[in-house]
Amino acid sequence: MSLAASEGASVLQGQELYSIGSDTTTSLGETQALTIAQLRKQRDELVAEIERHQRLNLIEKSGLLKQSDGVSQELEQTITQIKTTEKYSIVLQDVSEKYSLLAKQHIVLERQAFDRLESFMRTTQDVERLKREATQLKQRLAEIQAKLNGFDLRSLSIVSEIQRQISVLDRDLGEVEAKRVVTVTAPRSGTITGVLAQPGQFIAAGMSLLSIVPDDAPLEVQLFGSSSIIGFMRENAAVMIRYAAFPYQKFGLYPGTVTSFSRTTLRPSDIEPGTPVTVQSASPQPEGNYRIIVHPQYESVMAYGKNEPIRPGMAVEAEVFLDSRRLYEWMFEPLFSIRGVLIKGGKSYEISP
Repeated sequence: MSLAASEGASVLQGQELYSIGSDTTTSLGETQALTIAQLRKQRDELVAEIERHQRLNLIEKSGLLKQSDGVSQELEQTITQIKTTEKYSIVLQDVSEKYSLLAKQHIVLERQAFDRLESFMRTTQDVERLKREATQLKQRLAEIQAKLNGFDLRSLSIVSEIQRQISVLDRDLGEVEAKRVVTVTAPRSGTITGVLAQPGQFIAAGMSLLSIVPDDAPLEVQLFGSSSIIGFMRENAAVMIRYAAFPYQKFGLYPGTVTSFSRTTLRPSDIEPGTPVTVQSASPQPEGNYRIIVHPQYESVMAYGKNEPIRPGMAVEAEVFLDSRRLYEWMFEPLFSIRGVLIKGGKSYEISP
């Protein structure tokens, strides 16, 4: 555990206060730390895999482009050869027909006419061969073009799959980190006081770490009383406060006013941990106590000629003035409160002052 703030320091809402580690240690070391190291190693390998894949893609795509250019040039040359050979075949056909006519007229030998016909037939076969080569080249070029057209999409799909795996690892890393280190932040701005947990200390569940006095928050006193004093409780009732840190015999009592009080009793589990509770009752109340909020008129105590501030968490006692009467009313209060019925001899007699 580490502490990022100290006693008396001012903090802002959301500022880090504590970093609490929850890792367990085995013979291999810290369990969560080992898990994090393995996950990070896997993540680094996937990132490197993306880089290798992208480099290989560049090489493969460059090779496909070169193949496409080469096949295109070869196809153009083949088409040119087909056109040239077709023209030559037409010439040979004319020559063959003329020699065939001359041979019939016995002007030339039949052998010569046959040779011309054979040349024409070879040229015709060359044209057909070149056309087949052109067809094959077109098919090969189409295959290369199809690979190029889908190349980027396939590459993107592979990279996206690897990135999804990285996202899963990042999520697992975050979960493990959250389990390993818990960051406690300030719930609101104020001044730190009552630091209970120190660096290196073992923290139990539900343990109070420190207190924060909110900025510009009005000072208030919490009193806890039994049902015997709550009957005539009212808001704005006058209160005289005694601070345990400043004995009233020497420093006096200080006035306050009741601002609110609970309408139902609070169980011990309902009271905020660390709140000092002094029950104003002749006997304990197992069913719970009422909470009374008092606003002190002064936020300091005059002690030895200077004002000493009232600090949060101080133990206090208070007297709440629930009723006021004239002096003679207090003296004759027992007579004023006599009401009843006297039964004697089957007759009843009302008694009143």
